[in-house]
Amino acid sequence: MRIKTYSSDLSAKSWQVIKNILPVKRKSKWDLSEIVNAIFYLTKNGCVWRDIPGEFPPWQTVYWYYRQWVKDGTWDNINRLLIANNRMMEDKEWQPTTAIIDSQTTKNTSTSTENIGVDGGKLIKGRKRFYVVDTLGNLLDSFVVPANSYDGTTAIKHWKIIYSENELLENIQCIYADGTFGGTFRRQMKTKYEIEVEIPIIPIAQKGKVEIHEKRWIVERTIAWTLNNRRCSKDYERKTENANAYMIIANIMRLAKKI
Repeated sequence: MRIKTYSSDLSAKSWQVIKNILPVKRKSKWDLSEIVNAIFYLTKNGCVWRDIPGEFPPWQTVYWYYRQWVKDGTWDNINRLLIANNRMMEDKEWQPTTAIIDSQTTKNTSTSTENIGVDGGKLIKGRKRFYVVDTLGNLLDSFVVPANSYDGTTAIKHWKIIYSENELLENIQCIYADGTFGGTFRRQMKTKYEIEVEIPIIPIAQKGKVEIHEKRWIVERTIAWTLNNRRCSKDYERKTENANAYMIIANIMRLAKKI
């Protein structure tokens, strides 16, 4: 029994919701809630796997479960369930009709050397994270690509994939975005998916030098929430699927605290 607690730990109520989604076919030697807590600890604090505190299950065991749940889509399933629950708690339909999309360029590190590019506009070498959120700021879906990828063409390419796999996106009628998602993305979303893409130009408010645009501030807030987790502060992952997984886990951690 672990004595010390961490701010990233699941509450008993949150665990009751999450545990039924985990695809565990046999009884484990280790408490699955502690395995999830160890993964949350690593995401929040940004340590390497071998430095997970000793009161958790062995890091090799924790890593094995983490990778299995990345491969079989368990993290995505947990995320979608918690989003649906959160939306209904806020008296909204579980499937949103409005989404906001944006990208964020993240610096790579010595361990993230595959699928790397240079964002010519921001002069940052690394990867580009794409966030698709609802009006509550919940991360509906995400994907990670080299930083030299263009927003509009990359988004339309990946939308085809995530749209077919994610039931939370089935009723989307309008997407808010910035100007980099105009042109091809805007046209094809209308013709292929009958989704309007709104690009607000006139700010609704201004704080100092920062202009706040309608709905777009919501996705910026989600990006900030994600970056509060040290594992997400830079891109430390060798594979983009892991970089994407930590974005999803960060959203799960936030929503789990709302249960």
